[in-house]
Amino acid sequence: MDKEKLNSYAARVAQANRSELVVIIYEAFLDSVEEGTKLLQAGEIPACRREIERAKGLLNELLGSLDFSYEISFYLRRLYIFANQELCQGVAERDGERFAHAADIIRKLLPAFQEVAEQDHSQSVMENVETIYAGLTYGRDSLNESVDMGKDVNRGFQA
Repeated sequence: MDKEKLNSYAARVAQANRSELVVIIYEAFLDSVEEGTKLLQAGEIPACRREIERAKGLLNELLGSLDFSYEISFYLRRLYIFANQELCQGVAERDGERFAHAADIIRKLLPAFQEVAEQDHSQSVMENVETIYAGLTYGRDSLNESVDMGKDVNRGFQA
C-alpha cells in the first residue's frame, strides 16, 4: 500500500468512533489483499508477502476486538480464522484465488458494518488529536490542505 493511502487511513482513524474503526480495518484489509494479489501476479513475492502480512495483522486486530458476550462474535471469529487460513495458503501456494476467497468474506461483511457505522453517533475513540476538515484551498499552482488544531492546542500525552 502506498504512503498516501496509509496517511489517508491514519487521518480517518484519528477521527473515527468504534464502529467506523471496524469499517476502516475492513477497507484497509481489502486494499492490502488487492495490492498483494497484484504483486503476486507481477512475480514480486517478497512485496506480496509484506502486503498479505499487513492483511493478516488487520484480521488479528478484528479477532482481538470481538466481544464474545454477543453470539455473532463466534460466527465472525470463524470467518476471520478461515480468511486468515486462506491468506496463509495463498502465500504458501502462490495462489491468488485464495486471496480472493479471503477478500470475498470481508467484502460481504463490509456493507453491514458500514450501516452500523452510519447509525453510530458516538464520540471519536482518540482524544486530543488534530481536527481535520475536508476542505482544501486552491493556490495558483497547487492545492493546500488546512489542519485546524481546534480550541485546545495542547496535544500529546497528558498526565
